[in-house]
Amino acid sequence: MKKSSGKSLKKQELEIKLNKMELNISEILTEISNQNAEIEFNPDDPFSKEIPSKVGLQYFLGRILRYSQIEKSTLISILIYIDRMCITSGIILNPHNIHRLILGCLILAIKYNEDIYFKNEYYAKVGGISVKEMNNLELTSFELIDHNLFISDDIYEKYLAYITHYNDEQG
Repeated sequence: MKKSSGKSLKKQELEIKLNKMELNISEILTEISNQNAEIEFNPDDPFSKEIPSKVGLQYFLGRILRYSQIEKSTLISILIYIDRMCITSGIILNPHNIHRLILGCLILAIKYNEDIYFKNEYYAKVGGISVKEMNNLELTSFELIDHNLFISDDIYEKYLAYITHYNDEQG
C-alpha cells in the first residue's frame, strides 16, 4: 500500500510561483470572470458547474503549469482558444465555467503545440476532474472553436504583446 504524501504535495503547491506572463494571464482571466460573477449557473453551457470552484485561478493555473510543464506558446494558445470559443459559441467567462474552459483549451493547445504530452488521464488528475469529463471538455472545446487550432503569427504576437504589457496598462 502506497503511503499518502498529501501534506507535502499541498505544501509544494503553495510554493508555486508564476512568472510575469503567467501571472498576467491569471489576472486577465480572473478579472473577466469576476466581471461576470453575477451570471447564474447555465445548464446549457457545457463548461458550467452549478457550484463554482473554490480554487483561485492563480493557484489553478500555477498547478497546471507546474505539472504540465508547457511551453510559453502553449499557454498563450490557451487564452486564444478561450477567446475563440467565447466568440463562436457565445459562452461568457464566469466563475461557473472558467476552470473547465481552461482545461478544455489546455488539452487542445498541448496536443497541437507540444511534441511530447501526457494522456488525458494525467491532465484530468491535475485539473481535479474525471477522465470522462476531461475527454468531453476536449471534444466540446474542439467543436466550439470550429476545429481550428491554427494560430497565425499576427494573432499570436498581438496576444503576446497584450499579455506581456497587461499590468503596464493597468497601472
